[in-house]
Amino acid sequence: MKKFFVAVIFFLCIGGIFPAVTSASWANLVYDQEVSLQTRQNIQRAVDTTADLLTKYKITLSQEVTVVVAADEASYVQALMFYAKIPREKAELMAKYTGGESLGNKQLIIMKGSALLQNSVAEAFRVLPHEPFHQVERQYGHTQTVNWLVEGTPEVFQLVAREEAGLGKVTDNIRRAENVIHRAQAIPDARQLANYDYKTWDALMQQYPIYAMSVVMAYRLIQDNGFENVVFFYQLLHSGSSPDNAFVAAFRVPMAWFLSDMNAYFERLRSNQ
Repeated sequence: MKKFFVAVIFFLCIGGIFPAVTSASWANLVYDQEVSLQTRQNIQRAVDTTADLLTKYKITLSQEVTVVVAADEASYVQALMFYAKIPREKAELMAKYTGGESLGNKQLIIMKGSALLQNSVAEAFRVLPHEPFHQVERQYGHTQTVNWLVEGTPEVFQLVAREEAGLGKVTDNIRRAENVIHRAQAIPDARQLANYDYKTWDALMQQYPIYAMSVVMAYRLIQDNGFENVVFFYQLLHSGSSPDNAFVAAFRVPMAWFLSDMNAYFERLRSNQ
């Protein structure tokens, strides 16, 4: 087992001080000792911007998050196997398509080191702060949430962070997502995204651009209500409100009506040549 895991186990189990561990306002950063200085600087910038946004929206995580940064794809596979108990074959498949994974029940984010992450700060922002907002969802919301909100709101949070860091406008990124939807051979009814079963979500993802749809849907919510209302939605869930009641209170429309409006919006988007 690599030095990386020795450092992580020491930190998590004993809570001692180790050279590969640094602190942030919302997280502890644990690095594989082979992670380059430039990679660490890119990640630190994304972590700091995330901290600024959490402060701006008055989000307080009740439990500190540990961010583990693997040096390469092989280390990332090992981390997924070790922490998430994912079989090697599945971990290797995940490593090809993901740059990070959030384990909410452990308050843990695992990031994959790569040449791209070292050479581009934008890659750090692609994973952070999307994954930390999943931690917000899990710590704030004790009630299960539909999948399009679970995935769409962290992505919007990430786009807001990119804009804060001068890495692109939110509206430009939303237009790109809309273009993906426009060019797709087919898209599902928006109501199909309002499910709780991740197997159903994965099946839809193999056929349709549902991430693009989810981020556009989440952006439409904050366009009308501000991102603060997304936080309010999760606070209501945390206090015991049902998802339907929380949605109406936060966004001033029943989810069924909103999904119907989004179907009409997507139809116009796809028919606009």
